[in-house]
Amino acid sequence: MTLPSKGKKLNKNEIYSINNAVKEAGIQQIHPDKMEAFADHLVEKLKNTHEKPTPWRRGGALEE
Repeated sequence: MTLPSKGKKLNKNEIYSINNAVKEAGIQQIHPDKMEAFADHLVEKLKNTHEKPTPWRRGGALEE
């Protein structure tokens, strides 16, 4: 993945607009430059979440 054009990051209004556009019209409606910046935003958002995953099993493998 490349950096957003000229190193610009999206502001909150642009992120909100892109989220709405994806929900309403699909991802095809987003300009490629904005899509790269949006993808960078999503990656950073994912990196910053420190949620502990919930286990799908309560005991050990042999306890079922």
